[in-house]
Amino acid sequence: MSDLLSREIIGGLIASVLTVMVLSYLIADNPLFQLATHIFIGLTAGYAGTIVLHSVLKPALLDPIIGAGVEGVLSGEIFAGGEGIFLVGAWLLIGMLSLKLSPSTSRWGSLPIIILVSVAAASIVGGAITGTLIPQSTTAMESLNPSLVTPQTGETGFERLVNVLILLVGTLSTLMYFRFTAQRGPTGEGSRSKFMSWVARTGQVFIAITFGTMFAGALMTSLIALAERVESIGSFVDLVLATF
Repeated sequence: MSDLLSREIIGGLIASVLTVMVLSYLIADNPLFQLATHIFIGLTAGYAGTIVLHSVLKPALLDPIIGAGVEGVLSGEIFAGGEGIFLVGAWLLIGMLSLKLSPSTSRWGSLPIIILVSVAAASIVGGAITGTLIPQSTTAMESLNPSLVTPQTGETGFERLVNVLILLVGTLSTLMYFRFTAQRGPTGEGSRSKFMSWVARTGQVFIAITFGTMFAGALMTSLIALAERVESIGSFVDLVLATF
């Protein structure tokens, strides 16, 4: 038996066993499923940590010090200029973050956490605005222009009018559903006018349709993945039978 064939059999055996362990959750939550989950999370965390180490930490923090050598570090030459300030700041934040390991010094490690959360939040909000909200708003406005849409879809006349109305009503009602300026009544609960209530309910319908479509897509993806794993197990069994 060749080494390549042996590797294929071992890899197929591991993949098949892990697949069966995950599918055992259909019966009940059991130690086999939990073990497979822990293996998956551990491998994912280890892979992510390795990527961060070799792609971020090592090139940005370790390689400059190794390249400068002992003389460059002792003389302070490595810390000159903008890169030196970045290097000192990065190591300082890492040292402060390590203070979280001890309860007595954990409060001194809050600054790196605040910076990480702030940068992540700013990146998420900025990405959502520039990458989702503005492009979707622009696309929604362009979809109301028949000269831009008709050559692509071929919609004309009444059909185009209906689609535009559905898109317009769905967009406006969904945005108005997230309008949190309702007046508070005597009991302290928010109240809306009848018109705004109907608009909010219409927005809820479009939101429900959207979530239903997303769930159907996720379910279809899961079924495709399940079919692929079952086919993979069948191929592994055929390989074993053909080998032995």
